[in-house]
Amino acid sequence: MACPMCREPHHRLGRRNVLDALAAAPRAIRASLRRASRGRLARRPAPREWSPTEIIGHLLDAEVTLGFRIRKLAAEPGGVIVAWDQERWTAGLRHRRGDARTLLDAYAALRAANVEQVRRMTPAQRVAAARHPEYGRLRVRDMLEHWAEHDLNHLAQIRAALAG
Repeated sequence: MACPMCREPHHRLGRRNVLDALAAAPRAIRASLRRASRGRLARRPAPREWSPTEIIGHLLDAEVTLGFRIRKLAAEPGGVIVAWDQERWTAGLRHRRGDARTLLDAYAALRAANVEQVRRMTPAQRVAAARHPEYGRLRVRDMLEHWAEHDLNHLAQIRAALAG
């Protein structure tokens, strides 16, 4: 079944528990950065591709939006959730000039808080839906599955950029 956000079936997650995968992602990303210098982390693998630092900044931004969306759905089911322009955020927030490890620390802390928030949700809150201007009707579980897949996709990009 296709994801309502990326319009493709998720294949990287497999049978893993979504919340376990979400909780584990920051550790996997941290491990991939272990020996990388700040300069290497800021280097783009190609002109129109993000550097590992920019990817981590993007993951932090995505985590901010995910956290807002799941909280909005839990507290105000049936509403509208806003879109965001990831390219403009990454450029406008100047993530390439950021410190990858500081960005990762913020992402990891927010991710832990978001996972804990989801664990507190009732079954009804987890299936509550809202309307997104691009994707249509979204449920908390749709967003969580998408974000777990999103993490794995960006982890692969970070690893490829650092290996190349």
